[in-house]
Amino acid sequence: MSAEDLARLQQEVERERNARKEAERQFEERISELTLANQQLQRHVDSVPCIVVALDTAGCISMINRAGCALLGQPESALLGKAWFERFLPQPGGSSVILPLFRQLVAGDSQVKERLSEYPVLDSTSQPRLMAWHTGMLTDATGRIVGTLSSGEDITEQRLAEAAIAESRNLLLKIIDTVPARVFWKDPELRFLGCNTAFAQDGGMQHRDDVIGKDDYQMAWAAQADFYRADDRAVMASGVARLSFEEQQTTASGETVWLRTSKIPLINDHNETFGVLGVYEDITEYRRIEADNRVHVAELTALNSMLIDAQNEMLRSVKMASVGQLAAGVAHEIDNPFTFINSHLVALKGHVRDLLNVLEAYRNAEPALAAHSDLMAAIEQVKSAANLEFLQQDILNLITESLDGVHRAKTIVENFKDFSRVHTTEWRPANLEKCLESTLNIVWNEIKYKATIKKTYAGIPDIECLAPQLNQVFLNLLVNAVQAIDERGVITLRTGFDEQTVWVEVGDTGKGIEPENLDRIFEPFFTTKPAGKGTGLGLSLAHSIVQRHSGQLQARSKVGKGTVFRVTLPRRRLIDPENS
Repeated sequence: MSAEDLARLQQEVERERNARKEAERQFEERISELTLANQQLQRHVDSVPCIVVALDTAGCISMINRAGCALLGQPESALLGKAWFERFLPQPGGSSVILPLFRQLVAGDSQVKERLSEYPVLDSTSQPRLMAWHTGMLTDATGRIVGTLSSGEDITEQRLAEAAIAESRNLLLKIIDTVPARVFWKDPELRFLGCNTAFAQDGGMQHRDDVIGKDDYQMAWAAQADFYRADDRAVMASGVARLSFEEQQTTASGETVWLRTSKIPLINDHNETFGVLGVYEDITEYRRIEADNRVHVAELTALNSMLIDAQNEMLRSVKMASVGQLAAGVAHEIDNPFTFINSHLVALKGHVRDLLNVLEAYRNAEPALAAHSDLMAAIEQVKSAANLEFLQQDILNLITESLDGVHRAKTIVENFKDFSRVHTTEWRPANLEKCLESTLNIVWNEIKYKATIKKTYAGIPDIECLAPQLNQVFLNLLVNAVQAIDERGVITLRTGFDEQTVWVEVGDTGKGIEPENLDRIFEPFFTTKPAGKGTGLGLSLAHSIVQRHSGQLQARSKVGKGTVFRVTLPRRRLIDPENS
């Protein structure tokens, strides 16, 4: 080898040595940079409050930060290379259900990453701490997966708090669901944040969660949404609760119900209104009961008034019965004087007629006394003083009218005697036309100023009856007829008969009876008369008397035209133990 060749070789060796030294220097600088970067990375990772852990493909720890060491209670040197899933996440039987998922992940199955997003780690006291994990894949320069890098946040307390909140919420919802009232709450935009089940069902929803996020326009009461929302805004704007007011609502079934509602603004710790709370209950039934109670109170008040009137009527009846008995006694006492007064007047009338005949005979003899002028003058003076011509004409008229007055008074006495026997239980033959005439005489003074009487009698045969009680029936019908006439009218009395029955009609041209009242007029205490004008017992009593006679009391009426009552009775008495 020549000297030149040797020199070139030495130069090449020197260049190689220098290049190697440069490469070693660069490598050392790179190592230093990597070490510094690693130290900086470690400081950054250690400054993170959550766990950061790197695992190789076997699931062993290749790096863990200070927070991880603190949680596990061991230094990094003791943790590196340890099996992460088997040691720190042991499962029953010493194996781990999470390790197979990790192996799938590092094998390239990214779909299992979600299933590794949350799992517990045993802390230094061997208590499980639930962690939320965010995992990234570590790859080499060729893109091959060489491990994972995960950050974990301790969410144990958060989950416990969430569970407690959820449990409290569920308990609150259960409590709200047990109350009979409907409960709801809304946000400032008047969207529903929650409610109880009863409210949801009122709105046409199956579950309370179906209501969340909706507004009143999407509920069964959409037609009333504007009204409800305006009311909600007013409560939120005022910041003052509106309590126990009544309103209407249309439910999912289409029914309109009454509600008693309270609305309260929802206010946070900063005194800001963030919604409205509403509570209401269905008071439809309460209102119906209240209305019924008002009707019942009114009915009871009216019934009480009628009972008072009936009591007064009974007292009057008792008094009238006493008066009737007194009248019967008085009539009996008067009857005898009337008898002999009548007899004496008849005899007096005959005697006076005889005296007048004697006077007539004397007057015929006056021409024979013409020669006796003094005697004739005295006679003429006496005749003039006595007004003999008028006396002869008037004296018989006075006696005749007196006899007629006695007869009429005797008739009235007989009518009183008939009515004084109202409670008799003796059935006797009687003529209803005569009964009707007798009753008409009793009430004539009340009728004559308001009505004209028209009679159409058929000459009905006598029937066996309790005539005084039927007189009471005719009395009630006549009094009702005259009371139905406001001004001047007509009362028509008609009778008739056939082979089986006799009948009597009392008609009037009064105001008539409303159709809805016609079926009730025979009910006890029912009356269409103003308060204080009737007790509702007259027609009921009349109906009972007619039924006792196995007959019928019927009415037909036209409003504004008048009313006709017909009493129909059998011609032959029907023996009925209950009516006997």
